[in-house]
Amino acid sequence: MLKHPYFTTEHLGLAVEVQQGQIYSGGTYVESSQTGVGLIIPRGWQGAWPQGSEVFVLESTALKANIFMTFDQGTEAGLRNLMSNRIPLDASTQLIPASNPKRTGNIYTANYTVAGAPQLSGFMAAQILPSSLGVAFIALSANAATTQQVNQITLQLANGITVKQPVANQPAARSGGSGKSEFYQSGDASVVSDGECTYFSSGAGSISTCD
Repeated sequence: MLKHPYFTTEHLGLAVEVQQGQIYSGGTYVESSQTGVGLIIPRGWQGAWPQGSEVFVLESTALKANIFMTFDQGTEAGLRNLMSNRIPLDASTQLIPASNPKRTGNIYTANYTVAGAPQLSGFMAAQILPSSLGVAFIALSANAATTQQVNQITLQLANGITVKQPVANQPAARSGGSGKSEFYQSGDASVVSDGECTYFSSGAGSISTCD
């Protein structure tokens, strides 16, 4: 069970099927039938799957950080190679490796600088599931004082996912590719995806890969 102050297990029995355009509060346990993967959104964070995006976005205004959750088929060798090279986040932003990938248990981690957004620091925690599905959590932090805390939460997310048998015949999560902006707002929180960049804001501030 998770034993981190930002996480709670009280909602594990109340799985919510993740939907595009919805914003989920901290403590919510969300699942994807398509991938079979579920996670608990950390307390003090919000999560959303923006319309037209293949990425699940978590955001904390208090820590000035975003965590992007992505999926792809792959192998451990492929994952190590991916994490050892530049990783494009969008049309103008890349993660530049600042350390070699390190493996602890099933989780690979690495630190990055961010070309195109030098005010940000990057961190990735990823693993290859038995189904050969790769799951990666990419953290971008805008506050050096809380970067270590954000990285620890990212690692906890990677270690704390639940895995079930995917449900067959679920529609794949794919970007529309039209370049049309999609927008969702609930209270003071909003998500925008334009096909190249994802923006998440919750009133107190916002950051994105295109900041």
